[in-house]
Amino acid sequence: MGWRILIIMLFGLTSFAVSSLAQVEKETGRNSLFEGEEKLQIKLSADFTSLLKNKEDENYIPALISIRFSKKDAFERELRLKPRGYYRKMNCGFPPLMLNFKPDTLIVDDGKYVKVKLVSHCYDSDTYRDYVLKEYLIYKLYALISPYSLRVRMADIEYRDTGKRERNVDQLGFLIEPMDVFCERTDVIEIEGKYFNDAEINELEADRVAIFMYMIGNTDWRIKSGHNIKFLKIKNHRKEEVVPVPYDFDHAGLINTSYALPSEWSEAERVTERDFTGRCRTFDTNYDVLIEDFLKVKEQMLKTINEFEYLELKQRKRVFKFVEDFYEELEKPERFKRNLHNSCMDRY
Repeated sequence: MGWRILIIMLFGLTSFAVSSLAQVEKETGRNSLFEGEEKLQIKLSADFTSLLKNKEDENYIPALISIRFSKKDAFERELRLKPRGYYRKMNCGFPPLMLNFKPDTLIVDDGKYVKVKLVSHCYDSDTYRDYVLKEYLIYKLYALISPYSLRVRMADIEYRDTGKRERNVDQLGFLIEPMDVFCERTDVIEIEGKYFNDAEINELEADRVAIFMYMIGNTDWRIKSGHNIKFLKIKNHRKEEVVPVPYDFDHAGLINTSYALPSEWSEAERVTERDFTGRCRTFDTNYDVLIEDFLKVKEQMLKTINEFEYLELKQRKRVFKFVEDFYEELEKPERFKRNLHNSCMDRY
């Protein structure tokens, strides 16, 4: 059986034109999976029966993917995938996935997407769907306060199980921009490693991350160990400093997942209780700058939440109130800074 015929049988692509990604980009003007706000339509076919039974297995399994940009434009590719992550990998009914495309099959801009992270639904329910939406929203909020934020793209995903159980699921998910693409876009270099001296870390950007994590009620991060943090260096910068980039926000109080707990280094009793786990500072210079930065984007933050139509109004109101409470603290800067000094950590 021909390869294209097999793809069409598996994905049901006969209702729209099948194009190469290059053709799609030429016709639609898109040159990146992470440009645009509309949801992608993805069909992913693999032996999910075996994958879910052996989530601890580090080996990739073969799969087929179709990504539809519009009713007329789509492309399909073979790829490999495997479960990824830490907590969610072993504790979710359906774990996040690492999509591993073959070289030269997903060429975007002047580089390639080879490995792309997919955030999935954990369990097939409206509650876990809302968790995905809130985590996606956090990435969007961080982009308002930092130029060093990973882009995300939401997608309706049809998971088609070719295994024995044939369990098919339609759920929401989102793709996270690969670090190599992020580095090319922002003109930075990713730095491999987990341990850096205080002098090697850009204090202002580290404090920006820390205050944002405080805003969303997240203690599940740490610069010291590189926990849920990537590191980069700005090209041609006069100082050889490392800038932290956060990711994986599912333990944030803003989301308030059923499984989330404060980190062991936090004094918070629950994730909805804010606890500042950033570095202690002798002077308030960074805090003063960042308070002003956060206040400048207050209206954008609240508007982004309020207009996030994919999330039901009731859930939007909860997220809105959670962030609004943070801004009420921020608008009393001296008290806010005292709070940071009282709960900061002596080391990252």
